[in-house]
Amino acid sequence: MQFRLEKKLQPSKKMLFATPVLAVFLTMILGAMVFTTLGFDGLSAVREIFLTPIINSLKWQDLAVKAAPLIIIGVGLSIGYRANVWNIGAEGQYIVGGLAATGVALLTHDLSGWWLLPLMGIAGALGGMAWVFVPAFLRTKLKVNEILTTLMLTYVAVQLLNFLIFGPWKSPTSYGQPQTVLFNSDQILPYIIPGTIVQAGAPIAVLIAILAWIIMSRSVFGFQVKTVGSAPNAARYGGFSENKTIWLTLLIGGALAGFAGMLEVAGPFNRMVPQFPSGYGFTAIIVAFLGRLHPIGVLFAGIVLAITFVGGEVAQTTIGLPNAAVGLFQAMMLFLLLAGDVLVRYNIKIVRAKR
Repeated sequence: MQFRLEKKLQPSKKMLFATPVLAVFLTMILGAMVFTTLGFDGLSAVREIFLTPIINSLKWQDLAVKAAPLIIIGVGLSIGYRANVWNIGAEGQYIVGGLAATGVALLTHDLSGWWLLPLMGIAGALGGMAWVFVPAFLRTKLKVNEILTTLMLTYVAVQLLNFLIFGPWKSPTSYGQPQTVLFNSDQILPYIIPGTIVQAGAPIAVLIAILAWIIMSRSVFGFQVKTVGSAPNAARYGGFSENKTIWLTLLIGGALAGFAGMLEVAGPFNRMVPQFPSGYGFTAIIVAFLGRLHPIGVLFAGIVLAITFVGGEVAQTTIGLPNAAVGLFQAMMLFLLLAGDVLVRYNIKIVRAKR
């Protein structure tokens, strides 16, 4: 017998929503097998990574902290991906956004007032937009692939961070540690639940996802993005500019990534440190696809990936699983999701081989 793929007239909506769930469960099964083969307790690894953060109520606040930047960056990336604009360097935009917000915090360190955090937020968004300006320009003017330019600029952002932290921004009272001074109380995000580590970034992430859903589903801009991505010829006949869409989607993605960087540096970190690049920008790519490029889907996907981050930290301390295990689970999830897309677009037919 032979298997043949026949393209469907319309993608299966049922499989469109089923494959992300299937990808998560297959990741758990295959992950257990892989780590058992490597000499670890595979079942315990899956339990600690995927279940402990859910059943242990003490870990829920960690999930909120980890999910917020993933959701915000993932929403921005999903808008671009809908238009076939492939921003892979959100990590760099996240870093530069955090640096821009830090620069404002250092300049206004001796000041106080409610306006400091909004000003840092604006600086973070502008920093992310500035970092994606070059890829947008090169894509629209010279047709340079934005995958390469956005990705390469990520490494430039890391070097810029190291230069500032080890150089002019290094705190004179840090006992030689490469970090800035601690932000003042008006430059730190407020805690929304007393006695926890959950700060204002969590509800802001939810609001951004809801706002993006409304814009993408109810506005001309949302229709423009979808049309340019799915039917570029029809978009041109409809008067939608491909270059304008590229600029807008890249700038929105950069702004949200930079804003997420501001929330992180003013939230969990309270200062800029070399450990600030945490891989959120790369993981948000998985979040965007797992959420099917839909803002509400991204909201739930961000929580799923946050579970793997928190669970990975638990697994390191309980069963000695290496830190790289989390990345392996996340990469496996993305691979299985992309492989599962075959079921969305094709029917699998069994054909008897001719003798």
